[in-house]
Amino acid sequence: MPHFASSRDINIEQFLTWLQQAFNNREIAIGLWIILGLLFCLSRADLRSSLWNLASALIAPKLLLFFGIVAINVVALCWLLAEVGLWSMSQMPPTILWFVMGGCVFAGRALQSKEDDQYFRKLFRGSLRLGGIFEFIVVAYTFSFVTELVLVPVLFFLAATLAFADTKPEYAKAKVLLEFILATFAIVLVWNSVSSIWSQPDQFFTTDTGRNFVLPILLTVGSIPVFYLLFCYSHIEQARIQIDQKTFQSDDLKKYARKRFFLIFPLRPWLLRRATRQFHVLPARTNADVDQIISDILNYERSEEAPPTVDTTEGWSPFEARDFLREKGLRTNDYHKGYDEYWASSEYVDLDSHILPNRAVFYIEGQEGIVTTLKLTGKFMGDFDSGEAIQKLRVIGALLCEKAVGNVDIAIDSLIPNSQVFENEVIIDGTTIRAWGERYPSNKGFEVFLTMSR
Repeated sequence: MPHFASSRDINIEQFLTWLQQAFNNREIAIGLWIILGLLFCLSRADLRSSLWNLASALIAPKLLLFFGIVAINVVALCWLLAEVGLWSMSQMPPTILWFVMGGCVFAGRALQSKEDDQYFRKLFRGSLRLGGIFEFIVVAYTFSFVTELVLVPVLFFLAATLAFADTKPEYAKAKVLLEFILATFAIVLVWNSVSSIWSQPDQFFTTDTGRNFVLPILLTVGSIPVFYLLFCYSHIEQARIQIDQKTFQSDDLKKYARKRFFLIFPLRPWLLRRATRQFHVLPARTNADVDQIISDILNYERSEEAPPTVDTTEGWSPFEARDFLREKGLRTNDYHKGYDEYWASSEYVDLDSHILPNRAVFYIEGQEGIVTTLKLTGKFMGDFDSGEAIQKLRVIGALLCEKAVGNVDIAIDSLIPNSQVFENEVIIDGTTIRAWGERYPSNKGFEVFLTMSR
């Protein structure tokens, strides 16, 4: 028995020594708080069932395959880096941390990225930003384990409170105070790291330090092609499902559409989405219709690179009109053929921060190659105060007037008054600007419309 106890003590001591060598005090403190949080969840029946459901979702075959591909890519990158002397077994802990905290997160966000996000370009630039040097210096040296054990939950609470305050305009003063407190903590962390580096530069400027600094950069940049391929594959699967959903189109036509779309647009998922949408919207009934969809999409892409001129007395260029409200988050999708006209729409944006927010959306409509109508729509819920949302809609409307008509003095407050039911119209330089409001048939809210037509 004494021999057994001695071996156990040695094993625990070796584990603790390895833990301190592989991770700094802050990382150990974060890990301990995560373990404590999991134990708390397991001790509560209601939370235990939720945790089990989360675990069951994470071990779904498709998710395991997804994370497995990311893991295989990381292993391959580490092998390549080791071949050129930029990775060693001492980098195993930070590599695992990057996989869990960085790689899987980046890959998941990649699947959710949209056409205008420029996610992969931003990810590449972000990995090379100078701020990375600042972050590396901040985490280079930590406080004692006990201090970090207290500091971690405090910083987490402050950051979470700041994120909440940022969503509520009425908490603006609290937000300023929280930012000041967090900035103070940041200064203390920087001072601790810089002073430690200054006093012991030989312990900081080492080969391992250099490897640890470049490791997340190289892993991120090296993983971007894999993230993009996963992004493309997910859209191919979505397109396959959407194409097969319709029952009125023959199986042969669906098979032809899948073959042609996947052959032409395998690495351009935004074009694949357009093709799938048009396959249903038009709808396609023959192989020639499928070929025409592909031709129209490719022609639109070429025209976007060199937009044709449009007679401004007749309308607006669709390539310019879609960007009129871009700075407000209301950039439309591609201008495409619908049932009886060409049109495009933006996604909805929130006009306030209510639980059920009032929202706005932007449409452009017209004929092939020319937009004849711009339409801004605000949708307001009857159960919430709409004053802030109406004012924000006016600001967006004024910007639309400026972009569409030019720098003219338009009394936007008179055009969109503080009323739920109204109708106003003005003509400026051949452009008819019309605004009106109307109640929903259910009488539980109202809509405000601002249109410009030529």
